[in-house]
Amino acid sequence: MSHMSCSSDWKQADDAYHRFNEHQGEDFTWTKLIFEVVKTRPTGIPANAPEIAPTNATANARATTTPSRPAAVDIAATPPKNDRPSLENDVERFGQPDKFWCPWKSGSCSNTLEISGQGTVEMMQRKSIPFELRLSNKRDPHDLTAYSIILSVNKNEVKLSTSTGQSHTSTDSLYTLQSEDEYWHRYWISLFAINRNVKYGFGEVRPSFSIFDIDLPTEESQSIKEIYYLHFKVNNNENMLTELSNLKEHFRIFTGIDPVLHELPLFVIPQDKYSVEHFASHSAIPPSKLQITCRELYDTVINFKLNTDDFPDLTDVIERSIKNSKGWCNKKLQEKANRFGKRNPKATYLRLTVGDRQGNAPGHNYVIEVWPPGHFSPIHNHSNTYAIIRALSGEILMRLYPALTLNVNQYKPIEQICHEGRVTWMLPNLNQTHQLKHVDSYGKPCITIQCYMYGRDDRLHYEYFDYLANDERSIGHFDPKSDMDFGEFKERMRQEKQHIFQN
Repeated sequence: MSHMSCSSDWKQADDAYHRFNEHQGEDFTWTKLIFEVVKTRPTGIPANAPEIAPTNATANARATTTPSRPAAVDIAATPPKNDRPSLENDVERFGQPDKFWCPWKSGSCSNTLEISGQGTVEMMQRKSIPFELRLSNKRDPHDLTAYSIILSVNKNEVKLSTSTGQSHTSTDSLYTLQSEDEYWHRYWISLFAINRNVKYGFGEVRPSFSIFDIDLPTEESQSIKEIYYLHFKVNNNENMLTELSNLKEHFRIFTGIDPVLHELPLFVIPQDKYSVEHFASHSAIPPSKLQITCRELYDTVINFKLNTDDFPDLTDVIERSIKNSKGWCNKKLQEKANRFGKRNPKATYLRLTVGDRQGNAPGHNYVIEVWPPGHFSPIHNHSNTYAIIRALSGEILMRLYPALTLNVNQYKPIEQICHEGRVTWMLPNLNQTHQLKHVDSYGKPCITIQCYMYGRDDRLHYEYFDYLANDERSIGHFDPKSDMDFGEFKERMRQEKQHIFQN
């Protein structure tokens, strides 16, 4: 049995980086942010120097360079060091851990679960350092009589074991300690004593992304129910609080009361259509169960229509504009064929924005996207925003992934068809990484409306959608610009209908 004894007073660093956003509710100032941006630039590079690619080697890259990020991106992409926003009592939690814990700040490598025998622990890591999470029924991590469930993750293997001798191991590099790059990697463990279930997963906290899903023996039921303590160790170091204090900024640990039990309902249906059958099957959710930011977006777009009394055949005209070489849609799609790296005419779609930029979303809040048959997006994420997506015309395939990495295509995605009229949702830590594809190569175009908004507690406002390039050799950073304002686009389609398609 591994022994974990580490206690030390955490000495708060005296530089602004360690103080920045350290405490929940700390006042945010632009002075702090600017100081952080300047402080985190590589030494010797002037503020107006051209961007360069990061020097970190990525294990799965194939002789290529990852595009660099703007100066402030490192800060913007960093997870918070405080509790995640408290939710209204009546909204769905989706089993997400929300209580922040820092061993270095608390001065202890041990913590407690809120409910004995139940909960989820999420560990986010930027430095590639082996770690161990131990769930135990004893306060003392050295107690040889303790019943424990141990998660150990290093570069060679991930092991989920118990103090009674059970062990489950994987050496698959997709699930072991990830290579060090510019991104945070997420590992999690879930415990539910009622059915003696324990899960280990990588990426988003949900059953489909679990690697181990184990039901422990019936005779261990009482010991599992007594589990209350969490013990943490980095790099097998008993004195990590003092000897590895430099790692404090590279770890984020969150705990939650809910175990990971069932896959999440991806679709939103009107309140008057929701029933207990949807609840039991986890097939849909009413708007009232979404967080307030998603509800606001949903209410804004649920009644939006493409074909209106003044332009009843807009979707037909769009289809003609795509097919006709003289059409604006056709020309714009060809122009965008290399937008995501290596030229691929199918890796294109149109972005038509509604309204002006408000500063509370990456790009515009409301974007109408046009997907010709067979076209698709790259695999990409969404700046940790809240979002609502509604299929206005046609249907589109959604593929959800655990995280955005160079080897993301090796993970099995969650796949769902979003049929016309259906609505799906996104939270800062759920449904964030996806690919959209119009799989009907011979049908009509699919048209969707995407709605984005930062959370009310988000003071960093990361403005890019990161994506896997077409050649799958690099991660790019997409500035979500508009192809055309939707009002101007409608007028352009009127003109094309009159002057190009009238015959």
